[in-house]
Amino acid sequence: MAKDNRFIQNQVFVGLPWKNREKYDDIIHKLENKYPLYFAMVGRDDGQNAEELLSLIKQRIESSSFAIFDATGGNANVSLEYGYAEGKEISRAIFLSAHKAAAKSSAISPIISDLTGKRRIQYKTEKTLARELHKFCREHDYTKRFEKELSKILKGKSKGDKKSARTLAIKVIRALDGKQQMRRAELIQNLQAKGYSNDDTDEMLKKLNSAGLIDCTVGRYSDVYIA
Repeated sequence: MAKDNRFIQNQVFVGLPWKNREKYDDIIHKLENKYPLYFAMVGRDDGQNAEELLSLIKQRIESSSFAIFDATGGNANVSLEYGYAEGKEISRAIFLSAHKAAAKSSAISPIISDLTGKRRIQYKTEKTLARELHKFCREHDYTKRFEKELSKILKGKSKGDKKSARTLAIKVIRALDGKQQMRRAELIQNLQAKGYSNDDTDEMLKKLNSAGLIDCTVGRYSDVYIA
C-alpha cells in the first residue's frame, strides 16, 4: 500500500545557520529519544550540489507538518527557506537568541524585515532553547495522538513492560525518519538488528496501526508509513 500524499504527520523541518547545527543536534538527539517527532535538517554535509540541495530543502519543507527557523544573526538561506514555507502555508515559528551579542547581530542583519505578527520564540541559553523545544514537542498534534493511543496500548502492563514497549514504539517511529514509506519486512529487519524479535516488532506494528499512528498491512511487499 503506497502513501498518496507527501505530508508526513510527525516531520518538523528545521532551518538554521549552519554554525548553530551542533547546538541543535545535541538537543534534537535527546528529543527524538523521547518524542515521536522527526526533525529534518538539510545542509552542506549531505553531499548535494546547490541545485540538488535546494530541491531537497523544498521537498522536506513541503512534506513537514511544521517548520522551525532560527533567525539568529540573520541568514540569507534561512530567510529563503522561511519565505518558501510561508508561501506553501506550512505552520511555522521563528526562534531567536536573546543573548546580547546574538540579538545585536540579528538587529543589524534581520532575517525578515518585518517580524510583526510572526510567531517568535526567544531563548537566551542552550538550556532555554532545549526547554522551548521540549514544550514544542509536547504540544505537537502527533505527540498528543501518540501519547493518548500509547496509554491505551500500555494499559494494564507492569512499569517495566510499559517502559520496554514505549522504547520499541519510539524505535518503530524512528525507523521511518525521513522516509515517505518503508517496506514492512525491511523495518522488521532493521529492528531485529537492534535486538528485537520479529514477533515483538510485528505485534507493535499491529498495535500502532490499529491506533492510527502508522499505516501498514500484512504481506511480504507491504509498506509502512506515518499516519
